[in-house]
Amino acid sequence: MGIRGRIALAISCMTALAVVVLGFAVHHIADAERERSARAYQDDRLSSALQIYERDGTLALGAQLDDGALPSPLRDAVFKRRSGTYVSGGEDPRVWAATGVSDGGGSTPTRSLSVSAPYPDDDPAQLALDRALLIAGCGTVVLMAVVSWFVSQRLSRRLRLSAAAARRIAAGAAPDADALASHGRDEVAELGRSVHHMAMSLAAQAQAEREFTADVAHELRTPVAGLVAAAELLPQPRAVELVRDRAQAMRRLVEDLLEVSRLDAGVERADLDACELPSLVRGIVRRAARQRGVDEVSVTVEGEPWIVETDRRRVERVLVNLLANAAKHGRPPIEVVVAGARIVVRDHGPGYPAELCAEGPRRFRTAAPERGTGHGLGLTIAAGQAQVLGARLDFGTAAEGGAEAVLELPERAGRVCATDPGGG
Repeated sequence: MGIRGRIALAISCMTALAVVVLGFAVHHIADAERERSARAYQDDRLSSALQIYERDGTLALGAQLDDGALPSPLRDAVFKRRSGTYVSGGEDPRVWAATGVSDGGGSTPTRSLSVSAPYPDDDPAQLALDRALLIAGCGTVVLMAVVSWFVSQRLSRRLRLSAAAARRIAAGAAPDADALASHGRDEVAELGRSVHHMAMSLAAQAQAEREFTADVAHELRTPVAGLVAAAELLPQPRAVELVRDRAQAMRRLVEDLLEVSRLDAGVERADLDACELPSLVRGIVRRAARQRGVDEVSVTVEGEPWIVETDRRRVERVLVNLLANAAKHGRPPIEVVVAGARIVVRDHGPGYPAELCAEGPRRFRTAAPERGTGHGLGLTIAAGQAQVLGARLDFGTAAEGGAEAVLELPERAGRVCATDPGGG
């Protein structure tokens, strides 16, 4: 149940409780007033009947002498020189008024003079009042539920806008100032303003980071290229090898930084064409072994081969980085499994750190010590290229141990091959 439903339910329950308490209070007060009025009326009748009896000796207004149905508490009070009223229950509930009279003119009562009237439990006026209270109470609860729903909907909408803005910021999009701006002085408005300020601050930091990465990469590209060219002119073969190796490593780092900056800027677009996925993966593994020295890699195809529409170059970029990471930080053998539009890269090393599995790769953050050191750019680029492809890249731990990366290509353009071409 969302916040709207909870607020409406809470207000409705409190309204219903208040209506019930108020209804019982009104019912009790009305019942007490009815009884008081009935007692007062019978007391007035008794006074009039007593005056007539003392003047004329006749019974009037329904008065009775020594009524056998007179309740015993009232009879005892009468012969103790007290008059009063009494409400009796039973099958014939009545309201009584009685007093003592003396036939011989003495002061001691010798007989009782009483009047009575029916006092039914189901009084029509009381039932009508209870019915009116019930209808008014139900109407009040329904009205408050509807009003609280619409009031809480406005509150929920403002919270949803803030949550959506936070999700856009987390996904790397620029904050929408209009959506985040909140007016008012309540807590929700304060939350919206806080999220707005946080979003603008994070966006500025992210933009500064992207600009710094791009500027550093561009500034390093030219001197690194010159360094690589100059290394070719060194006379000693060993010196040439050492300088060339370091220069190539620096050039790869610069190229990775440039690629990260392009991914951050969101200018990358996939160039889709149809290809048979198992053949594409086998070719990528062969080139990775030849160019990156990634050996002991087996490729297994489960089920029928699929033809997918994807960007070959970007798929190769993702797989090469995954294979290079497995070769550098894991242990052989490295297994690649192709099942439909799903590619799994698995090694037998210590596995990915829990933080990386939960939050994804981050640039310039090294892995766990047991998986070696690095710049964190390879997996970052793999995740970015997978996003450009519209694919899903998950990092986890294999059932038998070791790191496992799963690349799920979009299946909307996939189809099964008519024939299996076999190896290749």
